[in-house]
Amino acid sequence: MTYEVADHIYRLGTGLVNWYLVEAGGRLTVVDAGNPNQHGQLAPALVGIGKDLADVEAIILTHAHGDHLGSSTRISHESGAAVLVHHQDGLLARGEAEREYERHWVRDLYRLFAWKSLLSFYRGGALKAPPVLDASHFTDGETLDVPGRPRVVHTPGHTDGSCCFEMKERDTIFTGDALVTLSIVTGAVGPRVMPGSFNKNSYEALESLSHLSGIMVETVLPGHGEPWHGSLAAALTVARQAGTS
Repeated sequence: MTYEVADHIYRLGTGLVNWYLVEAGGRLTVVDAGNPNQHGQLAPALVGIGKDLADVEAIILTHAHGDHLGSSTRISHESGAAVLVHHQDGLLARGEAEREYERHWVRDLYRLFAWKSLLSFYRGGALKAPPVLDASHFTDGETLDVPGRPRVVHTPGHTDGSCCFEMKERDTIFTGDALVTLSIVTGAVGPRVMPGSFNKNSYEALESLSHLSGIMVETVLPGHGEPWHGSLAAALTVARQAGTS
């Protein structure tokens, strides 16, 4: 699935797992890299917008879980693109740290949708995503020198280095798993933080939503679920009301 969701911003993935292409000045930034087995979506997406792998300049990661690391190493090798991740997720990206969750995912398996999600991650290769050994690092508040020039907003809780990328000129923010519109455990839709079986600390994740306050954009592009077309402020209100899960 590939379609334009904002000004020269294209969505790939399945809805359960999203990743994005950003075009600026004829060059491309990949935002997250989906599940590893979604790599086959990239070539037709590039053809569809009149680009090829040589146009990919950077891959920026909202965090370093397998369904976002995805095929970033492969894309980097094929295109020469740099991979960038927040410095607090550097060890996780390199495979030198274990993923941490506040409760074990087995506790959610009484829910049918949780089985669906886990099966999708397994089939998609997310549980064995290749590590990124040579990623460059960024920090909170940086404007990245990549196509689209996103500003980094650090939103820890899902992981220590979880981030959002604001593109003010595109009226858009990429929220990764800091703010999603689909619960991958229950299937519930609407803005929310990820469930505890996928967060390091859900209360920190909920508190980190305050880091997004004051950002005035009308398109929110999450790692899981459908885009939110409406004010970010409204999405944050809904997410806070939903609370932790």
